[in-house]
Amino acid sequence: MNLQNEIDKKANLWIIKENEGLDKQERDELTHWLQNKNHKKSYEENRQVIDECLLLDNDFINEMENDILDEENFKEKNIFQRSKYLVASIFIACIFAFGTFEFNKYYKATFEENYVSLDKKIVNITLPDESIVDLDIKSQMKIAYYNDRRTVVLTKGKALFSVSKNKEKPFLVKSGNTLIEVLGTKFEVINLNKTTKINVLEGLVRVNHIYNEKGDKKALTQLTKSQSFTLNNLGRVLNYSDIDIKEIASWKNDIIKFDKTTLKTAVNILERYTNQKIEFESYELSQLKISGKFSTLHYKSFLEAIELIYPIKSQKEGDLIKIVKK
Repeated sequence: MNLQNEIDKKANLWIIKENEGLDKQERDELTHWLQNKNHKKSYEENRQVIDECLLLDNDFINEMENDILDEENFKEKNIFQRSKYLVASIFIACIFAFGTFEFNKYYKATFEENYVSLDKKIVNITLPDESIVDLDIKSQMKIAYYNDRRTVVLTKGKALFSVSKNKEKPFLVKSGNTLIEVLGTKFEVINLNKTTKINVLEGLVRVNHIYNEKGDKKALTQLTKSQSFTLNNLGRVLNYSDIDIKEIASWKNDIIKFDKTTLKTAVNILERYTNQKIEFESYELSQLKISGKFSTLHYKSFLEAIELIYPIKSQKEGDLIKIVKK
């Protein structure tokens, strides 16, 4: 193998690592390697080729492969039809530069699906490896499986994961700037208000913070059964404590539990399930606290409870419910 092939191979290995996420030491090593102009040129050219390959859809690739194999059919194509096959050179170049196996392994998903729940939760989503996901209402996630990893992007909302164990394919959940890594376990992830909360039912969960746009990550902690961890998108840890596993993902059973929770926070949570707007007459009222279990299906029981506890009442004002002093 000549020197240029060796450089191209090294460049593609760096591209692979970048997509998986580089730590600080690896980032420094890549920066040093790219100081060589030949290395930098190879890296940039291969990165462009791979990015172009990713834009090709599978139907087009299959059509291109079949027509090129049929030489006579290809020759009979008119100029307009044949011109699109110039794009195929990108794909072919990618195969030569990167290798079919490596390209498919790291860049082509074997399974992809988007899930969006509006006013109804989606439960028992069964994935190709028999992992199961439950998605709360007003939640969104994208799942992609590759030959070497399983990935989920929880854009917003709440999800409960029951992951099938596979040492060869880690299960990765991205929530904001938080990256959660597991092999096989059961845990809940909540992504709301630029904050991620992880509650573990069983197994082991590794939590990382993604601290820049390049995807570099910092390991924060490992969680085990009945542990809860909350952090914001800046990586600031807001809570690290034990949790009653019976309370994890209680929304699946249409139950929300409050433990010395301010009325304002409680209302914000309930609004996700009721589509009912609730406001307070004053800041002082919003900071009163409440504990107990409430149904997400019957928000009026919450209003009745706070009226019994405090000298306040709720009154309907058009589409708004306002909580005021008695």
